[in-house]
Amino acid sequence: MNVFNDLTAYNKYLNLTTPLHPLMDSRVCKQAIPNFPTSSDEIQVNLYKISLKKHFPGDIKYGKAKYNTENGLMLFSEPGQVVSWDALTFWDGYAFVFHPDLIKKHPIASKITQYTYFSYEINDALFMTAEEEQTITWLFTKIHYELVDNKHKANEDVILSLLNVILTYAELYYKRQFSETDNPQTSVVSKVKTVLQRHYNDLSTPVPNLPSVSSIAGELHLSPNYLTDLIRAETGKSTISIIHNYIIEQAEILLLQTDLNVSNIAYQLGFDNVPYFSKLFKKTKGISPTEIRNQGNV
Repeated sequence: MNVFNDLTAYNKYLNLTTPLHPLMDSRVCKQAIPNFPTSSDEIQVNLYKISLKKHFPGDIKYGKAKYNTENGLMLFSEPGQVVSWDALTFWDGYAFVFHPDLIKKHPIASKITQYTYFSYEINDALFMTAEEEQTITWLFTKIHYELVDNKHKANEDVILSLLNVILTYAELYYKRQFSETDNPQTSVVSKVKTVLQRHYNDLSTPVPNLPSVSSIAGELHLSPNYLTDLIRAETGKSTISIIHNYIIEQAEILLLQTDLNVSNIAYQLGFDNVPYFSKLFKKTKGISPTEIRNQGNV
């Protein structure tokens, strides 16, 4: 697998000209995309990338879902992401790529680690309103022309200030996007519980493993971080707490309705560590599995 640690090598792979600046580059998508290889095996890119994509022709496909958007969207990726493609979709907009060294001495360096959207997957795109797109387009345009006009002499403080505003707005826009999932029919917590119900559809037989945030996110075609941020916006809780609460509810049913001992119940539910199961049960319910059973026998 090809690994790219600098902009020059990455641009060369994409058939683009030398970066406008040693640590950052900005491209107009409709001009850059025709140069790209039509397909690519997996590559690892150890750079940050922020894309503003707009003016899509008809439906677009991300992950396993299709979307129709009249407005633009944004995608973010962090160093270490592995990507590949077998077909190119053409769009307008901008792509801003920068090396981690650009922000190393700037306050953005500590803030960017808190923006979980950099580890979202492609089908977790930020879909913007018309007003949001207008704001972000202006900011990308200012960055682009600062680089085009001044190249390696571009004012890094100006660009980092504009980048900081883009990232701050993205955080706000994602919160807006999360809030629009509060319709009970599309509740993400309901979808998670549906996946858990399938996993534990037959309590009479052991399940092979415990469900995880990653496995559930995969079934819902979301990244783990995006799923957790959706759930936190909806309930104030984490995904793992939703999973644990569901599993412990199933454990309580088995304790009260069967003669299985605590160890067998733990294995039945996918635990391979009985003390961990007992500890989690007590943490969730406030009392131990044995005490729950004894209460049921009173």
